Amino acid sequence: MVERIANAIVDQMEEKRILQSEMKEHYLYALITTIEKWLTIISILCIGVVFKQIIPMMLFLAFFLSLRKRTGGYHANSFLQCYLGTLIISIGVVHVCPILVNYMYAVYVLLVCSIVVIALIGTINHPNLAMDCIELQESKKAARYLLGLECMILAAAISIEICELFICYMSVAIVLCAFLLCLAKILKQEVCLNEKE
Repeated sequence: MVERIANAIVDQMEEKRILQSEMKEHYLYALITTIEKWLTIISILCIGVVFKQIIPMMLFLAFFLSLRKRTGGYHANSFLQCYLGTLIISIGVVHVCPILVNYMYAVYVLLVCSIVVIALIGTINHPNLAMDCIELQESKKAARYLLGLECMILAAAISIEICELFICYMSVAIVLCAFLLCLAKILKQEVCLNEKE
């Protein structure tokens, strides 16, 4: 469905001579990925609204999406699988986080383990990306810097004693990122390069 909508838009752009024919595939790919991304974000925010958890879900999204963009991790075979998986995970997060607030020490243990995993792995070089050694090193460096920034934000939030539910959502975002990295490693969803890290 997303592809049909994107095709119709790009065809209209081509007819009106807004884009050059040889650039059609690039525009189509960019439009499809943009539509899919915003459909996913809006759906997750709607879940936040439905469960009256909009601010925590916004914090979760900010932490998760920014880190996931740099770390990579497990990728589903199709957008539909990815979308449905994301919705299920989001619904799980809004149900689990209010319970986890009562077990913050367990959350902190999981968080520390996840930080170590992300710091060690950095980035998964998925076959669709097929980064070269330099790109992979830069991506790993960016992932680690962002992880450090998110850790500082979390440490500040904990020290000024903001709502533990917010801290829980932000922590779960990092834990989920680490889990998806491990899952991609286990399923061998990566291009292996002979490199020294």
